[in-house]
Amino acid sequence: MPAMTLAQRIEHDLKSNGGEYVIRNNRPGKKSGVWEAFGIVYDRNNVKLDYAACKSCNKVYTFKTSTGMATISKHKCHVPASEVAAAKVFFKKHIITKQEKETMTVAVADYCMTNMRPFESLSGLGLKALIKTALDIGSNSIGRVTIDELLANSTTVSRNIDSHAWNGREKLTLVLKKHFDSGLNVACTLDLWMDAVKKNSYMSITIHYIDEMFNLYARTLHVKPVEEASHTAEMVLEEFSKGLVVFKVMADMY
Repeated sequence: MPAMTLAQRIEHDLKSNGGEYVIRNNRPGKKSGVWEAFGIVYDRNNVKLDYAACKSCNKVYTFKTSTGMATISKHKCHVPASEVAAAKVFFKKHIITKQEKETMTVAVADYCMTNMRPFESLSGLGLKALIKTALDIGSNSIGRVTIDELLANSTTVSRNIDSHAWNGREKLTLVLKKHFDSGLNVACTLDLWMDAVKKNSYMSITIHYIDEMFNLYARTLHVKPVEEASHTAEMVLEEFSKGLVVFKVMADMY
């Protein structure tokens, strides 16, 4: 399958509400009636692009002031007015009210107290991803969603956690391979500790790297038990190397 052009990528992002690109009204003073239906495309960094898009169906066209609007003016929007109105309601960002915020604050406080969870867990990416998934399912549902039917029980989760973890490792392996292939380097940090009750030792391995846009990432590769009681340099190096083997990055690290 051939790679998508930039116009196709923009159109796909707009239709899926991906957030990478937005349509904005052309600057005031433009007399053409075309701009009632069309807007200029901007990226998430607020950079104006040489593209215009239909506000109803998100069809994207190349547009430059020097080339005129001949192509855009021929556009026949295929989205019925009723569907346009429904789409605008569906994708419109909901402004959280003060009452809703207070209700959610009480709910998360109950969550922390009932399940004995630290307040810091509320800012965790995992909890936010879980809530977002539930919200997305709810917004796509016709009827009322029942939480007990939606959430998997602990037995089902435990049966699938190993395969899910391996899928995650495989995805991260591809990310790291692409990173190393681009000629960029990484840094790793280790943490060793012992639990106070059973006296079991553990070690975590976290890899840190930046992408071409200088976005910083930190990925935990392992949190694993360590059998050796003595935390010597040789033992740490051996366990560290074992962790890297799983992600097939040994050759790139040494």
